[in-house]
Amino acid sequence: MPDRDALFHAAERLHAHLSARYLKDGLLRGPDPGVRWNLRVWRFAKSALPFLPWHDNHVFIQSQGYWILANWMLYESTGERRFRTLAEQATDALLRIQTPQGCWRYPLPERRHLVATVEGNWGAIGLLASFAREPRPEWLSGAERWHNYLTETIGFQQHSSGKAINYFDRPRGKIPNNSVEAAWLFLRLWKAGGDQNLLADVDAMLEFVAAAQLPNGELPYIVDGPYERGRDHYLCFQYNAFEFLKLAWSERLRSTASTRRILPGLARFLAGGVRTNGSSAEDCFHVASGPEVDFYTAVLAAALREAQSLGLLDHVDLADRSYARVLDRQRPDGSFAFSTGDWRVLSDERSYPRQSVMTLFHLLYGCGLGNGFGRSLDA
Repeated sequence: MPDRDALFHAAERLHAHLSARYLKDGLLRGPDPGVRWNLRVWRFAKSALPFLPWHDNHVFIQSQGYWILANWMLYESTGERRFRTLAEQATDALLRIQTPQGCWRYPLPERRHLVATVEGNWGAIGLLASFAREPRPEWLSGAERWHNYLTETIGFQQHSSGKAINYFDRPRGKIPNNSVEAAWLFLRLWKAGGDQNLLADVDAMLEFVAAAQLPNGELPYIVDGPYERGRDHYLCFQYNAFEFLKLAWSERLRSTASTRRILPGLARFLAGGVRTNGSSAEDCFHVASGPEVDFYTAVLAAALREAQSLGLLDHVDLADRSYARVLDRQRPDGSFAFSTGDWRVLSDERSYPRQSVMTLFHLLYGCGLGNGFGRSLDA
């Protein structure tokens, strides 16, 4: 089973890969598996023909948020100034590309006309992580401008219990993942600026999520609403692992009845997503076998480790098995392929910056740095 040193060394190698291949002017820029036909078909052709100039060079704001958190973790663990510099450069870069309205445009051409809640949330999360260490007013102001855009333009949908934040600036289904993430962001804004009004939105969003939880502990992908029909399952363990972590971080910031109600059942659900070899099941329909995606396994490992630390799991080896699987899959240059076993015979061997930086963060979190550097997550 991997110890802290093994996880940290893997993270250092992955950080070096990201810096060398994708970092430019403070931003991670590169290809992405995308959506629709690119996700289903074209990415496999691009993987098989890497010598062709595909020109899929994107800047995801979500990537920058994780990059900022990871570099602060590395700086506070090692004391090496270069990591602090990288975090500050990425934070300043976020402000440069923020629109005057306070949002960030979606990078993929299929959705360039939309503003995504998750993208703006991670921009604000990165800004707040740096503000927690160096209180530059422009960093806090950038996060507050996103909050204003989110609440006034993207807005909410009412639910029988609480309310759900919208996914885009054009309403679609009620998606618990977005409300979980927005609640965590609002709590961090509350800690940074002291605005008590933020707590009303937090409580309402968490009430919605608690009401949506399924009997098996899973949080559904989409809750039925006026714009989209409900859908319980989609990448079940990956989505729910991200949600578990943000709910746990929210509970540390401010304990609520809703998060205390959600977390135990959600932990039990996640425990069922670990395959025999330690990898994460792709979804609820392909648990024993099916495609393997390394960044799914990394976030599941981190969530299971968090659940263990909270005393919510009896299976103490699950996180170790998943982290061991992630390390087994790392390539000599420090990178990870995106997926193997797609449609049984296909694979996507390309390295993608967005998924890779999430893996970097969760490797570092597995080292125990998440608790030791709580200002990034909890302030």
